[in-house]
Amino acid sequence: MTERTRYILASTLLVAVALALRVWGVGWSLPYVDHPDEPAIVGVILRVMQGDLNTRHFFYPSLMFYLQALVFRLHFWLADLTGLYPAGFELPRSTHFYTTIPQAFVWGRTVTAVLGAGAVAALALWSGRFVGWRAGLVAAALLAFAPWAIVQSHYLTFDGPSAMTGLLALLGALLVLERPAWRSYIIAGVLVGLATGTKYQNVFVVVSLGLAHLLVWRGELLRSLPRLIVAGVVATLVFFATTPYILLDFAGFQKDMQTLFDSYGGGANGDIGRPWPIVAYLRFHWRESLGPLPSLLVLVGIVALARRNPAQLAVLLAYPLLIILALLRLEVHFYRNLLPAQAPLLLLAGIGAVALWDYARPLLLQRSGPQSPRRWLLALLALLALLLPSVLPAVQASARLAQPDSRPTAQEWARQHYPGVRIAAELTHPMRWDGVAQSTFQHFLPLQTPEWYHQQGYGLLLANSGRRGGRDEWIEPYDALLAAGTVVATFGGDQSGYLGPRVDLIDIGLSSERVPAGPSAALGPLRLLTVTYGKLERDSTGQAQTTSTQMQPGDILGITAFWIIDAPVSAGDYTTFIHLRNAEGQNVTQRDAPIWMGLFPPDQWQPGHVATESLDIFIPETIPPGTYQLVAGLYNSIEGYRYPAVGAGEHLPNDELVLGTVDIIAQ
Repeated sequence: MTERTRYILASTLLVAVALALRVWGVGWSLPYVDHPDEPAIVGVILRVMQGDLNTRHFFYPSLMFYLQALVFRLHFWLADLTGLYPAGFELPRSTHFYTTIPQAFVWGRTVTAVLGAGAVAALALWSGRFVGWRAGLVAAALLAFAPWAIVQSHYLTFDGPSAMTGLLALLGALLVLERPAWRSYIIAGVLVGLATGTKYQNVFVVVSLGLAHLLVWRGELLRSLPRLIVAGVVATLVFFATTPYILLDFAGFQKDMQTLFDSYGGGANGDIGRPWPIVAYLRFHWRESLGPLPSLLVLVGIVALARRNPAQLAVLLAYPLLIILALLRLEVHFYRNLLPAQAPLLLLAGIGAVALWDYARPLLLQRSGPQSPRRWLLALLALLALLLPSVLPAVQASARLAQPDSRPTAQEWARQHYPGVRIAAELTHPMRWDGVAQSTFQHFLPLQTPEWYHQQGYGLLLANSGRRGGRDEWIEPYDALLAAGTVVATFGGDQSGYLGPRVDLIDIGLSSERVPAGPSAALGPLRLLTVTYGKLERDSTGQAQTTSTQMQPGDILGITAFWIIDAPVSAGDYTTFIHLRNAEGQNVTQRDAPIWMGLFPPDQWQPGHVATESLDIFIPETIPPGTYQLVAGLYNSIEGYRYPAVGAGEHLPNDELVLGTVDIIAQ
């Protein structure tokens, strides 16, 4: 096997490992969206995907929006073929906190992961041409196992992609320095345009390209100027081709730029909130971005390259140094903006590692030949020693993101073990299955008593440790709920192997003896224990169905049905109807839908266990004042008949149960 073949195999293996570490856990937290930047980005992607090429979001250039829109379109095309989304599915208006398109997020995050691994490939397969293949391979290995880069590659954001395109543009500048042909300038121009089209801060790579031109031509600057001009024109054309609406919507661009500058001038929360935090930046590179040993090797690499090829050092160092200096002067700092500086610095670390090896190798191999197995063994051991501090943290970073999230896991468990049971949940965005949620948001469960939850039709409570300051331990306000119920399942918490908060499910013992009084009937094989109704009120703490039957147009009439079965029932169509009728017997508003919208059909219920269902209806804006009758029943929508309704031992007229009256008053 030739040395070139070995190098290609080693590079391929490194890129594969880098990709695996970045793809592993790419679905973290979904369907919950915990990264604050992802929802805004996805919102723009969805709009572009539907044909609006003006992103109206000039905080970033448009290249990645367009690329991700193509990926999303492919995803939804395949989803149509496979039936991934239900019939009539509509794209979400927002993905803040929770998304109904988690698989689209997986595709988008995978793009970030692939581009993150692409930076490793660029170091392994291209940078070696300029700084030596060994240095390129060491730098690629350092980036492949860099925990911070791995974590950033799990986000549907543009920081990881900008690091890759910035690195390619920098290598394009080194190409001009090595071979200043027209072709090199055109390649460099394209790469600079793409890099700047990924994130604006990559424009600093232009300085590296300019330095390469100055250093390679020196006394012939005037004669060579057309090449640099062509590279600049190409870069500009590529940039505006990828972000055309900077020109077409310049007012929008100006507005967003002003907002962006204001936010970095002190109007946003960041990792640091003061200008020139030099020590904090050094500490960050030492601990997270590079690591202690690579940080020292960067210094060695600078010295080694300064002695060997100072022009190359100037080109290589200008780009990351300018990014760091430009960020240092800001009032607000986000460490993620430093990501494009990481790969060039690791390339210097690779150069430093090789320089140290070349210095130490004669001392270590005094009695070995150039092809001695001992030489390769020592080289491998040296590389492992260099990578060892980051390999375990790298694997741990991906493994942590690959852990299940406590929030969807708990809700899925409840769906399987408590079918048809409503849940009051300390979650602002309960999960939905085909658009149906089993849980209803309640900000802080101890605000209500167990009896109140029974009256509202809840049989299960979902407690979130975030409501008690992130502590796993219970606090005093929960005592009454815990005394009245039983914790039936717990997910998450410290050292639990779950992402997300600790989630406890509390069975509060809703039974037929604890349901509120009200009209009841047997509807076919089902028993309607009671139905409660009243005006539905919502505020920041949750929602409550009141006992008030006095409504105004535009209100929501909350209706809760309490069901039970005495024996297993066969599968079939069970559709409930709720009709609000005027004095002439005409329906003025109604709700007809399968029980639980098909999520929990009665054949899944457990005999003797109370199943509750929300059957709320909207009071039309045009409804005139008056007293209206509320009736309910059950029918088979496929075969078109109503199930027999029996109340107090007698057959009910029209197979429907009269629930009572509702008074509509003028607004």
